Amino acid sequence: MSTSETAGFFTLGVPPDRYDLPHPPLAPSVLLLIRLVMLRAFELLREKPLNLAAAQEDQVTTALRSTIENNLRQSGDVPGFNRRTFETVIRQGGWANYDGKSLNKSPDLFFKLRDDETEPRPVLSEHDGLFIEAKPVDATHAVGSTYCDDGLIRFVRGDYAWAMQEAMMLAYARNGRTIKRFLLLAMSAAQRMSTLQTQQLPTPTTMEVAGSTPAAEAVFMSRHERTFQWPQGKGQATPIDIFHVWCLCD
Repeated sequence: MSTSETAGFFTLGVPPDRYDLPHPPLAPSVLLLIRLVMLRAFELLREKPLNLAAAQEDQVTTALRSTIENNLRQSGDVPGFNRRTFETVIRQGGWANYDGKSLNKSPDLFFKLRDDETEPRPVLSEHDGLFIEAKPVDATHAVGSTYCDDGLIRFVRGDYAWAMQEAMMLAYARNGRTIKRFLLLAMSAAQRMSTLQTQQLPTPTTMEVAGSTPAAEAVFMSRHERTFQWPQGKGQATPIDIFHVWCLCD
């Protein structure tokens, strides 16, 4: 398979002039709505016999997705999040990376808004939505190696959300791990600043509704350069904004 064939493989024959990169930014209201959905899902999980403090990453993510999809999206319990506004929430689906050389990248969660427009939007539909990577951060899962080097990096190198301008990191925070005390320290290391191509270290968002709650920290955002080239001659990838949502799982 030639380079051009590889680059075009995942577009399934969509001509380059039919879609734009990057995709239009997600509205801040959408990002905050999804955060509210996750906070509500964690509230419901705490009512179930699932020990969040001891559960493995996959156990938490599976239960989280099940609650979001089977309860919240069906019931409309969180205003604005329902079957009319969002498609099925996907856990660990298979996506191609930016150059199509890896065809089975599996982000933990994917939220896709329903598109009610009569004319197709100039986007690659399967890549258009909020990609979320979830990681535990606790005494046995270091923020630097687990959350940053094995999680966040995937957005920077074009594994996930390569067509988008934003994505989300979700932390299952335990043992007193916080963004200010742990994430900022880990991301400030010179080598990691370089690896993550950090343009802006995590800073609190200015949106009031993104503030802290008893069960979650305030939302922080970091910005990262992406040095890869988009496929089919679409040019240099633009930076990506990562929204950090840390939910307490003690």
